Amino acid sequence: MSALGPGKPVRTALCLCGGGITGGMYELGALAALDDFFVGEPLGPDGRAFSVNAFDVYVGTSAGALLAAVLAGGMPIRKLFRAILDDDQKMLPARRTDIFRFDVGQGLGILRDVSGVLLSAGARLLRRRLVSPSELLGDLLDVLPAGIFSLKNYERYLERFFRFHQLPLRFSELERELYVTANDLDSGHRAIFGQGALTDAPLAKAICASSAIPLFFEPVRWAGRDYIDGAVGKVAHADIALARGADLIVIVNPLIPFKNDPDREDLPTPLVGARHLRDKGLIAVYNQASKMSTHTKLHQGVRRWRASHPHATLLVIEPPEDEGDMFLHNPMSFASRRRMVRYGYDATARLLRAERGLYEAAFGRHRVRVDADKLQAPWELTA
Repeated sequence: MSALGPGKPVRTALCLCGGGITGGMYELGALAALDDFFVGEPLGPDGRAFSVNAFDVYVGTSAGALLAAVLAGGMPIRKLFRAILDDDQKMLPARRTDIFRFDVGQGLGILRDVSGVLLSAGARLLRRRLVSPSELLGDLLDVLPAGIFSLKNYERYLERFFRFHQLPLRFSELERELYVTANDLDSGHRAIFGQGALTDAPLAKAICASSAIPLFFEPVRWAGRDYIDGAVGKVAHADIALARGADLIVIVNPLIPFKNDPDREDLPTPLVGARHLRDKGLIAVYNQASKMSTHTKLHQGVRRWRASHPHATLLVIEPPEDEGDMFLHNPMSFASRRRMVRYGYDATARLLRAERGLYEAAFGRHRVRVDADKLQAPWELTA
């Protein structure tokens, strides 16, 4: 991670990972802390005034895609941060149904198809042809929906939100580079909205495609192709930023496995005396396994990128592994958004203070000035 030569322009990038609603709120709080950490005045005569709205390249996945689009569109992060903390419905009129909406038409279609399978099985029985349970189960699985919830309502909400705040609706209208990652379901390959043929997609469509978590949400169709969650394969997608010439890359990742200590204290659960993660049930086990995979893939990628691009600085901001705030809330919890955004700020502020020398040196190499003394204490966030 060598310093840049005098006069060489610095290319910066911000990569925001996915993590559901709670992960997005953590990232929002982390970005607000990072913005406070930056000093507006440049470091040296060839430095630059900096903020989280001043990155050259933004790469967003799932929940991180929305935040990346907002930042690339020019909305100050503090404005969105305060709207969540203050529960400002005028500025951010979000409801649970803006995200979770079961498609009634799809449900009626499922009932029709299930009825057809059962009638067909009944007809075969009348013809004295035995129908094995496995055969019937296979037929029923084929008529299940592609996802439990539809993202169509979320797409409409995003369009209203962008228009209300006069934010760009398309990639071509952005002043800064934005790339939103998804995966093409039929080809099995990564898709990057914001480049090539996918530059024409509306921002709301791209964000929904990147957010289509398999099983939970149905795939999002655009131009005859189906897209799913951008975090299914790679995690941070910092290779996109490196390909665009970024020298300084900041990665914000909310998904880390929880380092549980069974001897420390009871886990919050209705079961008395629950101390192990397995005591919280199937979803907790699945979440821990998923975060283990995400965290491993991310840091393996970071090691490869640092080796292949020794001139670049890659910084990863994550919550502490021994704090259960990110783990103990359902990733799709809409009610916990205010707590999570406060936690994101507090956890990131503590990280930046604790590793003050590391971050001052890393940002200083790229002529970006920072000051840990500007960070607020948790109790000041409501002021």
